[in-house]
Amino acid sequence: MESTTVKLYSLNYGNVRTYLAASLFIVGNILFPQFFHLIPQGGITWLPIYFFTLIGAYKYGWKVGLLTAVLSPIINSSLFGMPMPVVLPAILLKSVLLAIAAG
Repeated sequence: MESTTVKLYSLNYGNVRTYLAASLFIVGNILFPQFFHLIPQGGITWLPIYFFTLIGAYKYGWKVGLLTAVLSPIINSSLFGMPMPVVLPAILLKSVLLAIAAG
């Protein structure tokens, strides 16, 4: 059997690829929760806002994860009202901690 490995990257803030990768993960974090909100209690059960933050931080490093963790909930809240502004600080804290831990 042939084994495969996953390539992990560590992108810097001066690299354009950092912002491109973060932008794609942010778009994913905006669209993905919208699909889960079509399912009754889907957003609360699956917590989809953390999915692309985790993937981005693990694959491309904590800097991409941190950009995704901070911008995704803020954009989601301003566009769709979810997460509600009252819980936004808690969501941001959890997202940032997840990005740092995964990166």
